[in-house]
Amino acid sequence: MEFLKSAPRTDLHVSVSQVKGYLACAHRYYLRHVLGTEAEHRSANLVLGSAVHEALASYYNSIRNGRVPVAEGVLQAFSDAFDEEAEKEPAILLDDGQTAGDLKDEGIRLVEAFLRDVKPPDRVFSVESAFGMDVTNPVTGEILEEQLVGYLDAVVEDAGKLVVLEHKTAARAWSADQLEHDLQVSLYAAVTGADLVRLQVLTKTRVARLLVHDLTRTEKAQVEAVSVVCQVLKAIRAGAFWHSRGWQCKECEFRARCAG
Repeated sequence: MEFLKSAPRTDLHVSVSQVKGYLACAHRYYLRHVLGTEAEHRSANLVLGSAVHEALASYYNSIRNGRVPVAEGVLQAFSDAFDEEAEKEPAILLDDGQTAGDLKDEGIRLVEAFLRDVKPPDRVFSVESAFGMDVTNPVTGEILEEQLVGYLDAVVEDAGKLVVLEHKTAARAWSADQLEHDLQVSLYAAVTGADLVRLQVLTKTRVARLLVHDLTRTEKAQVEAVSVVCQVLKAIRAGAFWHSRGWQCKECEFRARCAG
């Protein structure tokens, strides 16, 4: 895509996750990334998701290295990652009556669901690969000072197509609107030029499931996503850091500060 160009990563950058975080709550972005405010706690969902990502990375790394993934090894990768996360500070914010052991058991069920339902790709090119892209504003033609950076969970070949894999854990299945408009999917499509982005959603329902969505984006959608990045960076430079009250406040690591 002409509005994104691969380049060596620079110190001045913004990540895809930071852009999405700013859109969810600009004030949270300000506290975390501008002021560097110390977190009050860590989200249970983020801790769980991080450990699950490590397990899935071990699965795809096995294939990349020419080995058949072994369930016990993938589950051990999750267990080790979770135990390491559980020992860090600040403490994990758990639901009432929930223990770290309960959270770990939930993660084991998610990884088991993945191993049960996943279809291995034909080839794995990379796992957790970093990218850095120069950004050109689609409206003004200006080349931004900041790069767009991020990590791709995996890049694979499947049925002759180049596929970007993105892993998610979620309380429920994604809606049709989420699948159609998710900014991260649009940007990953633009960054890689892949045939499709395969969103693999592990749902934390009573019976854990792996839901697989093969998604594509039109060039218009990709350009729109790049425009969103440009507008977010413009707002950050202007010091626009408003509060966004809503569902995201429940697990926010600064919720006591905001409430006080």
